[in-house]
Amino acid sequence: MKNKRSDIIAFILSGGKSSRIGTNKALLQIEGKPLIQRLVELLDPIFSEVVISSNEPDLYNFTGKKIVQDIYSARGPLAGIHSILKFTNIKMNFIISCDLPLISTQLINYIVNYETMKDIILPVADGRIQQTCGLYSKNILNEVEKLLIESNQKNSKLKGSIYELMDRVPTEIVEVDKFDFYSPDLFLNINTPEDYNYLKSIFENK
Repeated sequence: MKNKRSDIIAFILSGGKSSRIGTNKALLQIEGKPLIQRLVELLDPIFSEVVISSNEPDLYNFTGKKIVQDIYSARGPLAGIHSILKFTNIKMNFIISCDLPLISTQLINYIVNYETMKDIILPVADGRIQQTCGLYSKNILNEVEKLLIESNQKNSKLKGSIYELMDRVPTEIVEVDKFDFYSPDLFLNINTPEDYNYLKSIFENK
């Protein structure tokens, strides 16, 4: 069996309720199993450590994983990345959103093995950068914190977004739609009831 990666920690971003779907996406079930549990089981064979980023830790005790809570509350995924980079003692960290249920082992392995000196490594497919599925270096912690603080100041034009972070730190954008492991549903994001119904139909038709 292939050795697990101990030089990279995997973190699952779980932001709680979605206004469009009206419930906690991480706990939506496919074949009787919550999405976040399916993701934990996908990551466990790859990484020595898998951690969950959430402000509702009690909801995820069933996973048996450590939970990291945001230091800056209600500030979106950038705040999750900030708390992750504050927590980690590892240089490179694989961060993935809980609502990417069709992500593949092949894609993850390609990203974590990609050779570059840049501080962020993100996949792009069909022109869309997947900001919450990639590697983030602990080296950028100070820049993340600065952006969160600056974007919270009165009259600031900054939104505190990952796109703004990408403008500030060296970022590698990796095209993945040319590979055999790519499919149009690889980055299916569960945001609406229609998305969830489509996901269920995929598994029903397997």
